[in-house]
Amino acid sequence: MKFTEKIRSRMHKVGNVLVIGLDSDVEKLPKKFPQNAQGIYEFNKSIIEKTGDIVCAYKINSAFYEALGPEGMNALLKTRDLIGDLPVIYDVKRGDIESTARSYAKAVFDFFNFDAVTLSPYMGADAIDPFLNYKDKYAFVVCLSSNKSAIDFEYHGTPPLYAKVAKFVDDKNKKYGNCGLVVGATVSEKLLEISLMAKESIILIPGIGTQGGDVEATMNSVEHDRILVNVSRSIIFSEDPSKSAREYSKMLSI
Repeated sequence: MKFTEKIRSRMHKVGNVLVIGLDSDVEKLPKKFPQNAQGIYEFNKSIIEKTGDIVCAYKINSAFYEALGPEGMNALLKTRDLIGDLPVIYDVKRGDIESTARSYAKAVFDFFNFDAVTLSPYMGADAIDPFLNYKDKYAFVVCLSSNKSAIDFEYHGTPPLYAKVAKFVDDKNKKYGNCGLVVGATVSEKLLEISLMAKESIILIPGIGTQGGDVEATMNSVEHDRILVNVSRSIIFSEDPSKSAREYSKMLSI
């Protein structure tokens, strides 16, 4: 099944666009979990068991697993297996020359069996196309991010760089049909503008919660079947992840 079909089927089943980010920083794990890779896996297992019935998708940020070496990557693999058939996005923001990109794509989709991946566009088409050749998978290309330093590059030029990226993704999507965007919730005033530049793309929106993104502004910006809203730390490190996830799922209901 294509990612677009899989994710929209899940959206309508659970009635929301909530993506839970498993940004499982070992230094922030609750004390009842071992402060190591095994603790990350056990923590993830508890989050998935508490939220798997209501979440639209999960997003795994590779950095928190890579930082622990082989044991961390094993925790990542075990977490991926635990998620099973639910949609899962691999957040790695890859971006390299074509020969390297082909190997990255093979790792993401053939070895890890993720449904989607995040990519950086700044090396151009040959850094993106190898991922798009996996027709049933999906690539979310960073367009306009939530971090303060986004101003260093993403707003430069006329039209601004983020607009050029959105147009680039729109062109790719017309050819491949599996290319979307990453746009931060802290720049929700730009969401409508960007969505109109890439009219068929799904937009992955991080930055809700800890980073300060506004849920209402985000949900009022774009058609709901074109967005996925990621919430990470505000759910997984809350006192009651199950309760927090359900609260967010209501706020992000469609």
